[in-house]
Amino acid sequence: MNIRIEQLTEQNFKDYETLTSCESGGGCYCSFWHQKISSMQEWETRRKENPMLNRQVVLDKVQTGFHVGVLVYSDADLLAWISVGPLIDYYWTWKRTIQFGEESKNIAGITCFTVAPKFRGQGLQSKILEKLKEYGKEKGWSAIEGYPFDASAIEKHKEHVLWPGLTKGFEEARFLKIGPHWLNNPEAERSIYKVEL
Repeated sequence: MNIRIEQLTEQNFKDYETLTSCESGGGCYCSFWHQKISSMQEWETRRKENPMLNRQVVLDKVQTGFHVGVLVYSDADLLAWISVGPLIDYYWTWKRTIQFGEESKNIAGITCFTVAPKFRGQGLQSKILEKLKEYGKEKGWSAIEGYPFDASAIEKHKEHVLWPGLTKGFEEARFLKIGPHWLNNPEAERSIYKVEL
């Protein structure tokens, strides 16, 4: 399969919307990572009642030069959306940004990994991640991190915790588990996986 990765721009924004506007009932636009939300209740209300605000948050980030994420294609087929970019470009990763300081400009974090419904269950995550490593090198990133939930969390919460990708996919793409995620807890255990570029 020929896999091609494109940075999210205004030109391919419509493709982005097809994978982020309707997932799980709609209104997400993968914008959670770019704004301060005081509670999950606030987020759910925003997602359902004002989805266009979420869309605008992401579009504003794109228009002002932030690396919001990438779209993944195979020829004309849209395979996936990955919310990935330098840690410093995401509000949600501020604890990691503080930890790395200036280096956070060169370390990318994957906050969401969404495969198009028709391509799920085909083991594409590791193949896409391998291509993402090439893309990251071209962008000058020194490393990429992923934050999947552990098997114990998936067993408890099922499909509700699949959005950051699967540990198996990261392991097959030779990402190394380096420790617990900063929001790790017994009810939803998750880890940090990292690959040096």
